[in-house]
Amino acid sequence: MRIWTRTLASAVLCMAAVGAVNASDCGPYKVAFYEFGSLYFKDTTGQYAGIDKDVVDEVSRRSGCRLEGFLDSRIKTWKHMEAGFLDMTVSAFSNPERVRFAQFAPYLRTRKLLVVHAGAALTSLEAFAHRSQLRLAVGKAFRHGAALDAWVDAMRVQGRVDEYTDAEAVVRVFALGRADAFIADPIGDRPLLLRNRLEGKVTYLEPVDQESSVAGLAFSRKRVAEADVQAMRLALESMRSDGTLLAILRRYLPPETAMQWLP
Repeated sequence: MRIWTRTLASAVLCMAAVGAVNASDCGPYKVAFYEFGSLYFKDTTGQYAGIDKDVVDEVSRRSGCRLEGFLDSRIKTWKHMEAGFLDMTVSAFSNPERVRFAQFAPYLRTRKLLVVHAGAALTSLEAFAHRSQLRLAVGKAFRHGAALDAWVDAMRVQGRVDEYTDAEAVVRVFALGRADAFIADPIGDRPLLLRNRLEGKVTYLEPVDQESSVAGLAFSRKRVAEADVQAMRLALESMRSDGTLLAILRRYLPPETAMQWLP
């Protein structure tokens, strides 16, 4: 009986050890970040901070997945993920093209606005479209929702769209007067406007038929195991349920408006 008891105890310990190993077998996965306003930026100490970073750190802690972040351009991020060279990225918008190679787990709701120079006498996207001399600056590989993407494509057909590597470059050329408009996200645009001394010097135009857009983690279908995707989905759900996700948003956004950005 003692031998059988010792054998059973050893088996239980071995199973526990295997379970502990499996719990830490998630990853390591490379996560591509991109600098954009409150989502990911350098703080006064020179360290990266923001909503995306805090979400990834907490998902990693709760799921046990090892997530290794690095800075990348948005155009490279999507090319590498489609080619099967990248594991994950953040604050990502889903569309029919991307769902072929990625799965998504939302943690942020957003809306896109067209930003024009104050005094430009523009009241709508249609008014902008009718003035053929006006130019639009956009980030390469950025997506803004079906309605706005279709509008941008119409401007592109007219040869009126200039593409840049990231949001910083987009706002910079707008501030220099080399673009007449760009598409902004209320979550990200204020820090960019401040850095480029544009606050109070712009007007926001909202698409009439704008749909609600959500952004979240994107997982490579080729590189991230399904069990790991589910573990990270569960981590995000628990963060939403216990108020952690809202607390992260309030850390970087006006507390009174943070609730509206929850998916």
